[in-house]
Amino acid sequence: MEQCKLCLQSVSSLRDSHFLSAGIYRILRDDNAKNPNPWVLSGKTAVQISRQMKAHLLCADCEQRFSKLGENWVLKHCLRKDGTFPLKSILSARTPDISAPPNPTKIYLASGIPEINIEALSYFAASIFWRGSIHPWNDDGSIPVNLGPFQEQFRQYLMGQRAFPKDASLWVVVREGKEIDRLTYAPIGTRQGNFHAYKFPMPGLAFSMLVSRNIPANHRERCLVHGPGNPIIVTTLIDKLLVDEAVRMHQRTQYGIPA
Repeated sequence: MEQCKLCLQSVSSLRDSHFLSAGIYRILRDDNAKNPNPWVLSGKTAVQISRQMKAHLLCADCEQRFSKLGENWVLKHCLRKDGTFPLKSILSARTPDISAPPNPTKIYLASGIPEINIEALSYFAASIFWRGSIHPWNDDGSIPVNLGPFQEQFRQYLMGQRAFPKDASLWVVVREGKEIDRLTYAPIGTRQGNFHAYKFPMPGLAFSMLVSRNIPANHRERCLVHGPGNPIIVTTLIDKLLVDEAVRMHQRTQYGIPA
């Protein structure tokens, strides 16, 4: 018997669970290219392979829970393989709640947009960060996400046993950049002062999460879950930050620079 990391039940066998959703890899594949497989970036490697980050972590019921409560909606509304981007289209049809041209960043309050499933977005992001905290996914055997004393709170949230942790701030960003809108890598981050900060991009979107009892007020205000009106950020500015991080990871791979 094996124990599921999420529901903690003992089962005869665990599923081969993905770190990043399998649907993300399908979106990233370029079937017209000589090598259709996506690039996989981490602090140690940069390779173009079909291998996906998987481990035996969850039972079948919990895999389905992740799909039904988060992945299905998010993968249907992110940037799709055919170039459509349903979530961006929903926002583009509305006037931003906060904007200050020529600043390219706009904020939409999702609480007033019934087509947006706030719960699915927050559940999906939390499931990815939580998965990053329970298994040594990194090539050096380290765990990429440190949720510390909040890890159990996230597990209970994902099980529907409690609300989204109050000492976490989740930012959801719709990326308007064109050249690298499909850039994706598994969650990375580190401790910054009094809090841990983690991020991961996926096709058309980026998620950032701070975890601490000392999260600054301005960060809490932009939290999809706890922020007033459930804000979603739309900007081109984050793409440069994501690319810079990808370049740093690639350089560490090429030249053996410590992570």
